[in-house]
Amino acid sequence: MFLNIFDSHTHSDTSWDARHSITFLCETAVKKGILGFAITDHVEINEFYSRNIEKRIRQGHFEMLKARAAFGQSLILSYGIELGQMTYDMDLTRKVLSMVDRDFVLASLHCIRGSEDFYYMNFEGTDPYALLAEYYEELIAIAKLGLFDSMAHISYPVRYMNGNYDLGVDLTRMDDHIETLLRILAQNGKALELNTCGMREKIGEPSPTLRYLKRFRELGGEFLTIGSDAHSADVIGAGIQEGMALAKEAGFDYFTFYKKRQPRLLQIY
Repeated sequence: MFLNIFDSHTHSDTSWDARHSITFLCETAVKKGILGFAITDHVEINEFYSRNIEKRIRQGHFEMLKARAAFGQSLILSYGIELGQMTYDMDLTRKVLSMVDRDFVLASLHCIRGSEDFYYMNFEGTDPYALLAEYYEELIAIAKLGLFDSMAHISYPVRYMNGNYDLGVDLTRMDDHIETLLRILAQNGKALELNTCGMREKIGEPSPTLRYLKRFRELGGEFLTIGSDAHSADVIGAGIQEGMALAKEAGFDYFTFYKKRQPRLLQIY
């Protein structure tokens, strides 16, 4: 059993798809023996106005400050953001990044241009490999920007293609794209996220799998964040133990937790 438990991907009710307050997440984390976690509430650039996200950011920041004051002696609380689709409106992305001081920016891509979130798609009449190629091309463009700290769940579409719809997608067919992405992250000193959400869902595997964690390490990747992608307090920290074991198997002796946009290497023990 690993003791040094930090969760770098969680959502409070500032995210429209999450259930619990930051305060309740903190209470639960302390009870579970979690040493620290990052609040990474959703900011979807393509839904910024329809979701009234600016108001959510202000409220979430206020709630974080209250929680940090209350739990600062028993928990390390990193204030972050999961910034989705940042390339879709660069002016808005830069505005969001300058609104409040943050510890951590987690980059993600939940949909390709002109389409809904992969979570809602049924993939009927689509070519999954064409969708994946477009997905990875956009991720590569995001990686080149370098405006983030860690890149989240880089096999996100497969969670639903294979997990929900049993399409039998062979991700190795995207290896050229993934190789380019991992190389850019490693060379630019950016972190890769090991997202454990899929381990408790139908697909039964993390994002990415061990194959790509190992390749990132071989390419010189130094920083690895581990996150549960919790949208409710009951699963905060879920899969982090298993994620740390995978990180160790992939060749990492340390995982990364961000404060003030700086990587802190924490030993896996």
